[in-house]
Amino acid sequence: MQRTRDNSGTVVVDGETYEWEIRRQPRPVADGKWEGIAISLRLQGYQREAIVQFPMPMHPSGRPEMEKQRIDLDAVTTSVTSIIEAGWDPTSRGRAMVFDVDAQGR
Repeated sequence: MQRTRDNSGTVVVDGETYEWEIRRQPRPVADGKWEGIAISLRLQGYQREAIVQFPMPMHPSGRPEMEKQRIDLDAVTTSVTSIIEAGWDPTSRGRAMVFDVDAQGR
């Protein structure tokens, strides 16, 4: 499992290079719930974005992990495959699509 503290980078999936960038760090929302980290993905050379939202990591006690999150590059790679299967076409045009994935990127 590769983890990085970088705010952006690239991953290669099926011979294509995808650029990722942190869009949002974890934050609290209503009713004591939390949103996890969100990253934007884009096929290199194209403009269509996908926003991938990961769940908030929690301690066994039920409290959220408050430290700055590291990006799991394997989960980013898995999420690219998952969102393409879910209908994202990185070569098309239009608004950014939002996808919720689990901690492994599925």
